[in-house]
Amino acid sequence: AHVVPILTSTVIECQRAGLKKTSFEYASMLMRPEYRPQIAETYKKKIESIVRKPTKVEEDEPVSPCPYCAGQSPESVLDCPHCNNRIPYCVASGLKMVANDWAVCPSCRFPALYSRFTTLIEAEKVCPMCENEVVPSAISKVDDVQDL
Repeated sequence: AHVVPILTSTVIECQRAGLKKTSFEYASMLMRPEYRPQIAETYKKKIESIVRKPTKVEEDEPVSPCPYCAGQSPESVLDCPHCNNRIPYCVASGLKMVANDWAVCPSCRFPALYSRFTTLIEAEKVCPMCENEVVPSAISKVDDVQDL
């Protein structure tokens, strides 16, 4: 009963994230005869156009080093495939933490990528985790992540 709304949301979010090939795959699923009549009218034309004119090429996800073993893996993978450690994620972006761009919220001490966290704080002024106001000058890079 919930298949069509879930697939529709998946297609839309994949399009927004630039995952064109994945979006095409789910849109093709939605075009099956059993699902097609249930698609909301507001999304029907968009989903049909994704299937008719597919962009089946998807850029590879950028990779970054594990903060524990320096093994390379996609930025969104939070379990290192090399050393099997669980990698903390950035409170500002949701991406895995990297050793050379590590910072923490001065209030809740939650890890964040320095580059992403400073940009976020300059725009929004509050930490997304603890919702306390953060002064950009209070954010500093952590030199040795092993001390955490």
